Amino acid sequence: MKKKFKDTEIPLPPFWGGYQVIPLKIEFWQGRPNRLHDRFLYTKLDENDWKIERLSP
Repeated sequence: MKKKFKDTEIPLPPFWGGYQVIPLKIEFWQGRPNRLHDRFLYTKLDENDWKIERLSP
């Protein structure tokens, strides 16, 4: 498929729609039994850079 559509757009049925989701912030959460959960917030700064903050514990 990569070779077949290398230089062209992949055709889609006319009834297909959708949304492009471009995140500006993403939070990762990992629960722990002792309630000291790990939380990290990634904030997009520009095309290739993200700021990473630890929210807790």
